[in-house]
Amino acid sequence: MVYKNIKTATAQELGRIAGVQHHAWGIRNTSGEKSRYSRPKPFEIWFNQGIVFYESKGYKFQWLNLITLKVTLPNGKTGTRDLSDFENEYENEYKKQFPNCY
Repeated sequence: MVYKNIKTATAQELGRIAGVQHHAWGIRNTSGEKSRYSRPKPFEIWFNQGIVFYESKGYKFQWLNLITLKVTLPNGKTGTRDLSDFENEYENEYKKQFPNCY
Protein backbone atom coordinates (compact mmCIF):
# COMPACT_ATOMS: atom_id res chain seq x y z
CA MET A 1 0.00 0.00 0.00
CA VAL A 2 0.98 3.60 -0.46
CA TYR A 3 0.96 5.79 2.66
CA LYS A 4 1.02 9.56 3.06
CA ASN A 5 3.99 9.51 5.39
CA ILE A 6 6.31 7.18 7.29
CA LYS A 7 4.37 7.53 10.57
CA THR A 8 1.25 6.06 9.02
CA ALA A 9 3.19 3.20 7.47
CA THR A 10 4.97 2.47 10.75
CA ALA A 11 1.73 2.53 12.76
CA GLN A 12 0.08 0.19 10.26
CA GLU A 13 2.96 -2.28 10.42
CA LEU A 14 3.12 -2.21 14.23
CA GLY A 15 -0.63 -2.81 14.40
CA ARG A 16 -0.29 -5.78 12.07
CA ILE A 17 2.53 -7.23 14.17
CA ALA A 18 0.52 -6.78 17.38
CA GLY A 19 -2.46 -8.53 15.78
CA VAL A 20 -0.33 -11.48 14.72
CA GLN A 21 1.18 -11.75 18.20
CA HIS A 22 -2.22 -11.56 19.92
CA HIS A 23 -3.54 -14.26 17.62
CA ALA A 24 -0.53 -16.50 18.29
CA TRP A 25 -0.74 -16.00 22.06
CA GLY A 26 -4.50 -16.56 22.15
CA ILE A 27 -5.34 -13.12 23.52
CA ARG A 28 -8.93 -12.07 23.00
CA ASN A 29 -10.02 -8.47 23.23
CA THR A 30 -13.71 -9.09 24.01
CA SER A 31 -13.26 -8.61 27.75
CA GLY A 32 -9.66 -7.45 27.93
CA GLU A 33 -6.50 -9.44 27.60
CA LYS A 34 -6.40 -13.05 28.59
CA SER A 35 -4.97 -13.71 32.03
CA ARG A 36 -1.38 -14.83 32.31
CA TYR A 37 -2.45 -17.50 34.82
CA SER A 38 -3.66 -20.87 33.62
CA ARG A 39 -6.10 -21.40 36.50
CA PRO A 40 -8.20 -18.92 38.47
CA LYS A 41 -7.19 -17.93 41.97
CA PRO A 42 -9.36 -19.20 44.82
CA PHE A 43 -12.11 -16.77 45.84
CA GLU A 44 -10.50 -15.77 49.15
CA ILE A 45 -7.17 -14.85 47.54
CA TRP A 46 -8.89 -13.01 44.66
CA PHE A 47 -11.11 -11.09 47.12
CA ASN A 48 -8.27 -10.09 49.46
CA GLN A 49 -5.99 -9.00 46.61
CA GLY A 50 -8.84 -6.92 45.18
CA ILE A 51 -9.39 -5.17 48.51
CA VAL A 52 -5.67 -4.38 48.83
CA PHE A 53 -5.55 -3.10 45.23
CA TYR A 54 -8.50 -0.75 45.68
CA GLU A 55 -7.24 0.47 49.06
CA SER A 56 -4.05 1.54 47.28
CA LYS A 57 -6.24 3.57 44.88
CA GLY A 58 -7.86 5.47 47.79
CA TYR A 59 -10.96 3.36 48.44
CA LYS A 60 -11.89 2.59 52.05
CA PHE A 61 -13.64 -0.57 53.22
CA GLN A 62 -15.49 -1.26 56.45
CA TRP A 63 -17.30 -4.46 57.41
CA LEU A 64 -20.81 -3.64 58.65
CA ASN A 65 -21.60 -7.28 59.47
CA LEU A 66 -20.41 -10.71 58.34
CA ILE A 67 -21.72 -10.33 54.78
CA THR A 68 -21.99 -6.57 54.12
CA LEU A 69 -19.08 -4.32 53.23
CA LYS A 70 -19.27 -0.51 53.21
CA VAL A 71 -17.23 0.98 50.36
CA THR A 72 -16.13 4.63 50.39
CA LEU A 73 -14.90 5.91 47.04
CA PRO A 74 -12.00 8.38 46.80
CA ASN A 75 -14.49 11.18 45.99
CA GLY A 76 -16.38 10.54 49.27
CA LYS A 77 -19.41 8.68 47.92
CA THR A 78 -20.35 5.55 49.85
CA GLY A 79 -22.15 2.35 49.02
CA THR A 80 -22.59 -1.16 50.32
CA ARG A 81 -21.88 -4.50 48.72
CA ASP A 82 -22.82 -7.93 49.95
CA LEU A 83 -20.49 -10.88 49.84
CA SER A 84 -22.87 -12.41 47.27
CA ASP A 85 -22.11 -9.46 44.93
CA PHE A 86 -18.42 -10.31 45.06
CA GLU A 87 -19.15 -14.02 44.56
CA ASN A 88 -21.24 -13.22 41.47
CA GLU A 89 -18.45 -11.00 40.10
CA TYR A 90 -15.93 -13.78 40.76
CA GLU A 91 -18.05 -16.43 39.01
CA ASN A 92 -19.41 -14.36 36.11
CA GLU A 93 -16.53 -12.02 35.28
CA TYR A 94 -13.23 -13.26 36.70
CA LYS A 95 -13.62 -16.99 36.04
CA LYS A 96 -14.76 -16.38 32.45
CA GLN A 97 -11.13 -15.58 31.66
CA PHE A 98 -10.34 -19.27 32.24
CA PRO A 99 -12.59 -21.27 29.88
CA ASN A 100 -10.37 -24.37 30.23
CA CYS A 101 -11.26 -24.73 33.91
CA TYR A 102 -15.03 -25.15 33.60
